[in-house]
Amino acid sequence: MSGEREAGLRQTAAAIVLALLVTAAVQAAAPEAERTIVLASETVPEGVEVARHYLESRGIPEENLCLVAAPADEEISRDQFDRTIRDPLRAFLTEWEGRLQVGLPDGILTLGLGDRRAKYLVPVFGVPVKVAGYEDVKTMYLSKAAAVDSELVLVPSGGHELVGGLVNPYFGADEPFGPPLDGAMILVSRLDGPSAAIAKRLVDDALWAEAHGGLAGRAYVDTRSITKPGYAMGDQWLLRAAESLTRAGFATEVDTRPEILPLNHPMPDAAVYLGWYHESAAGPMTKRDFRFNRGAIAYHIQSFTGAAIRDPANHWVGPLLVHGAAVTAGAVYEPFLTGTPSVDILMDRLLKGYSWGEAAWMAQPMLSWQMCFIGDPLYRPFARRE
Repeated sequence: MSGEREAGLRQTAAAIVLALLVTAAVQAAAPEAERTIVLASETVPEGVEVARHYLESRGIPEENLCLVAAPADEEISRDQFDRTIRDPLRAFLTEWEGRLQVGLPDGILTLGLGDRRAKYLVPVFGVPVKVAGYEDVKTMYLSKAAAVDSELVLVPSGGHELVGGLVNPYFGADEPFGPPLDGAMILVSRLDGPSAAIAKRLVDDALWAEAHGGLAGRAYVDTRSITKPGYAMGDQWLLRAAESLTRAGFATEVDTRPEILPLNHPMPDAAVYLGWYHESAAGPMTKRDFRFNRGAIAYHIQSFTGAAIRDPANHWVGPLLVHGAAVTAGAVYEPFLTGTPSVDILMDRLLKGYSWGEAAWMAQPMLSWQMCFIGDPLYRPFARRE
């Protein structure tokens, strides 16, 4: 009995230590948690549960929860987006930030009565993902189709041109997000995926990784050796990202074959996966028994990767999340390569200790466009690295 008692005491002590570490991580994130707005739709009760799990886990004030009544669909019309998401959120932020809107004959004047500014916006499972309007690739730059999240980034600044994308003023930055940009935009990353349970897990895994000294494991970078003009840039991004990972001390495998990593390719201890240019999820990370390390970063550059982020088997976002990724990104329609995140910037900023929310939008060149980011924006996978 003494051996069992000692084992039980060890388990209890380990649980206490883990709880203290998680508490410390939550407390460290408190200033940013206070500036994090969580967006949920009352039409999806499971999504509201995800939102409340996030509030509790990150210590986000209850007053930061914005409830809307959006349709329970991944794709909605522009009118539905305006009425059920954009306008209610804008009203919520105006009140939350202590601003006053005054109607004028030629528009609305917004007066800042306080200095509180939201930094992050977190739509959760059940909030629509894309605004309809896609016709075909040839007309994308004339289309009003867009990722919901890429439109929500611009909610603080009011109206904007809806045809085509806009330049992201935070693109390429290497400093924390703040004034004056935080008066014009907000950093959006959602807690979503094939199930509400997966959406909650994204939060739990981020906190676990932070409490255990940061993301650890091996990195896998799958280039394609493409030299075609307009496409070679993708390989260049990936190779620079691999160099950053290697310098940071990661055991990094770079595959330069034209084909995607084959199904039987060994991929143990996977903490980072970066690849590109394959229509739907494939390779070793799709095997039934494959699992990324907790807190893993996984992203594949490809058109329509986020066309159905709640589908566990198609495109890329859903399958990567099913197999354990904690953060990823996807294009809801055709973004073109120049409208996707620069992976080298993304990894450089994460390795410097920026949050997922900051690094994602530092790497994304266009707003009001096709990209959505998935994962806890407060997550800092490498905050403790030099």
